[in-house]
Amino acid sequence: MQQSLLLYQYMDSEQATQTIPDTAILRKAGLTESQAKGYLALIEHGSLTPVELAEKTGESRTNGYQICEKLEKLGLATKNSGAKAAYSPAHPSALETIAERRRKVVQKNEQEVKNNINSLIDFYYEHAEMPGVRYLEGEDGQKKIYDDILAQKQPLYLVRTPHERKFFGKQPVKDFIAGRKNLQIHVNGITPFMDDSNTDPKKDALNLLDRQFVPLECYDAPVEIDIYGSRVGFIAYGDSLAGVIIDNPHIADAMRQLFMLARTGATHEFKQRADLVERLDYARQQHAAAQAHTE
Repeated sequence: MQQSLLLYQYMDSEQATQTIPDTAILRKAGLTESQAKGYLALIEHGSLTPVELAEKTGESRTNGYQICEKLEKLGLATKNSGAKAAYSPAHPSALETIAERRRKVVQKNEQEVKNNINSLIDFYYEHAEMPGVRYLEGEDGQKKIYDDILAQKQPLYLVRTPHERKFFGKQPVKDFIAGRKNLQIHVNGITPFMDDSNTDPKKDALNLLDRQFVPLECYDAPVEIDIYGSRVGFIAYGDSLAGVIIDNPHIADAMRQLFMLARTGATHEFKQRADLVERLDYARQQHAAAQAHTE
């Protein structure tokens, strides 16, 4: 008899342990600890008034009412009709809907943060002495720098490298140019003179580009330099792609001044190469003749 009683007690204990799940899964779905305990109490007892739920979970009566109302709003409980306000548990599958809604809210908030982070960074550096530095890697890093240029909507001072194409070809550059044109962002550029360089000044004008060619041997470093607003971006096309954005108005102003000095030097160096000057003049004459014929 004593052995049978012990067995029944053991079975009752095991059943009680199995029928009260941990609140962790509910909290991961977005419920507070109190709400999670309240929902489990509804499942365990079937139907409870707010006062009864408070007693079962160790909460105050006020919290008991708040928990029941919140569970009903979340779709985890239904309010029974009758004189005595009691709540019954909804099926746990409602947690999937709650988790999905929460995921969408997080995604929306994340996108809003990304869309508005630049203005917050600008505000920060207006009141800080230290320059802001962001390190970027890979194709996504290049895109982030281009996206940042478009977001700032400031004139761009560009030192181009011939090495960019070995990574991604011309399409990312074309997409960036299209975005610039749409936002009316003008470019003052120093670009190496290559066999496939655009030599049509009208096309450059359409692309909002004022360029100065430089002999390829004068700048063949695998680094693109972008100066815009209070920021300077560097994209290094080495064995792997890496980028950095420095946000500081003093550094940006210094780089713009250095750019203008470099452009003066690029103009001088290009004029010293009679062969390149002749090739450029001939190409431009061909463009002009073709356009005249078309007109």
